[in-house]
Amino acid sequence: GSTVTHRFLDDGTYNVTLIITDDDGVTVTKTKSIMVANVPPVADFVWNPSNPTDLDEIIFDAYPSYDSDGKIVKWEWDLGDGNKSSGRIVRHSYAVNGLYKVKLTVVDDDGVTVTKTKSIMVANVPPVANFTWNPSNPTDLDEISFISKSYDSDGIIVNYTWQFGDNTTAYGKNVTHRFTDNGTYNVTLIITDDDGSTVTMTKSITVANIKPKAIFTFTPTHPQEKKKIKFDASMSYDRDGSIVNYTWHFDDGTTAYGVIVYHKFAKKGVYDVNLTVTDNDGATNSIVSAIEIKEKEKTPGFGFAIIILAIAMLAVMRRYRIGIWRM
Repeated sequence: GSTVTHRFLDDGTYNVTLIITDDDGVTVTKTKSIMVANVPPVADFVWNPSNPTDLDEIIFDAYPSYDSDGKIVKWEWDLGDGNKSSGRIVRHSYAVNGLYKVKLTVVDDDGVTVTKTKSIMVANVPPVANFTWNPSNPTDLDEISFISKSYDSDGIIVNYTWQFGDNTTAYGKNVTHRFTDNGTYNVTLIITDDDGSTVTMTKSITVANIKPKAIFTFTPTHPQEKKKIKFDASMSYDRDGSIVNYTWHFDDGTTAYGVIVYHKFAKKGVYDVNLTVTDNDGATNSIVSAIEIKEKEKTPGFGFAIIILAIAMLAVMRRYRIGIWRM
């Protein structure tokens, strides 16, 4: 035919000859050389995981690459950190996080080379913040040790900042702190690794109040019924604050208030005296002590004086012969 189509199976130089014959049977030939070019391959690749860290082994796969008129016979990788590899699938781990340019070069069966470059972000693994404290149930008199249990799986921690929830701050892996008052505090540990990644951990710590101590004395030490007794609670104390209330119960149905009080028991016997003290945090402490009340002593020598007086009267009557002495 005067016009034809043809596809060459491979690239190369071909001699195409056209032979024509006219109506008189005369034949003429014309030959031309045609250069059939190779179609370059297409280079492409993917990786998994898609968002890798510097702890991951990354799988690079060039399966999206292809050669439309032949096949790919070579895959060469430049992994961007000085490491190179070959093959359709390669595995690689980056020692340091950062942005890397990965270059894939493919070669087809005609020797044509094509390169594809992609940037891959390798992320830092953030550190893990954690801490404990000792004693586990502290009071506001305890010096508390805060111990970091933090770690950085792909590096080191370069800064520890502690915020204790009472407007104070400390620095260092392990620190000590004393809270000036009881309560619940939010303690925060902020850590930063050698890649500048910062992580925060907050825990609530309950700091207990120390109860006050109730102590009292009384005078006289051998009290008697119907006589005034002095009760003194001035030896009571509160180690982490102050005592704001003193309440006395005397086992005879009476109550009194104050550091020093006075009380009389109407009858002899043994009575329980109860002192309850309350500190400025509302904590209480009580002490109960038994006190023996003795019978009130009679006036010394009263009976003897009566006898003496009677004898004296009898003597006077005898002298002056009064009464029975008249006989």
